[in-house]
Amino acid sequence: MAISEPPPFSFTPRPSHAVGLTLAQALLLVGGVLAGYGIGCTVIDANEDAPAAYVAGDDIGMITIGGLVVAVVGWVMWSFMADSHPLSVGQLHAWGTALPAAAIGLLLAARELGVAGGYVVAAFGLAAAGAVAMVLASARARRRRRRYRRELDLIARGAAVPATVLDSGLDPHDVEEASNVITTVTFGFVIGDHTYRLHRRMTVPQHGILLDGQRTTVWYDADDPMDDEAMVVAIQHALRWNVPVPRVVDRPPAVPS
Repeated sequence: MAISEPPPFSFTPRPSHAVGLTLAQALLLVGGVLAGYGIGCTVIDANEDAPAAYVAGDDIGMITIGGLVVAVVGWVMWSFMADSHPLSVGQLHAWGTALPAAAIGLLLAARELGVAGGYVVAAFGLAAAGAVAMVLASARARRRRRRYRRELDLIARGAAVPATVLDSGLDPHDVEEASNVITTVTFGFVIGDHTYRLHRRMTVPQHGILLDGQRTTVWYDADDPMDDEAMVVAIQHALRWNVPVPRVVDRPPAVPS
């Protein structure tokens, strides 16, 4: 009985609209300010540092809850957008946005209630933590872009060889239960007289179905074919960077001079 070959791997990059990122960042900013203000007023009142006539009532509670809800919605939206923009943003950018916003809200609460001291210090601490998160996020994004350029360079100049998914590492119901599944995928290919098994840790989205037996391409450094760190797997490249699956380009034969 003949065993049918699985369908070719197919992946459509997720839409990368700047509007979604802008909206998510706006929600993080607004939610952070409101939550920082509401929590600040509540804590100042609870510590009896507010004017005697002040009471953090239901309105402050609503502002706090509303701010937290808006911030969480922005956070979830940012998470989805970050997956679509792996070369420019990451999760730390959300911290770098929300923490300084919360600091502004706390400063507004402290100014309104006429307090300073530890509350101002706490606000500056939040802002400093956000600045550190933003610096780290930017550094990570730069490293990702350098890695992406190295992979493009290897695809352009390296040797290509057909490869097969030997083990996707996925259970039948994994993709049904989560939008993204982190797994170790094993690829098999042959270079010269040597058979290779390459293991790669990958995040497989629900819309990028990966099956045992699917075909792909591996590019390697012809000068050092044993260096598995200098190998690019077409499937992994597409999923990691949210780009179309790269294909082998037929190079025209050299014309003798």
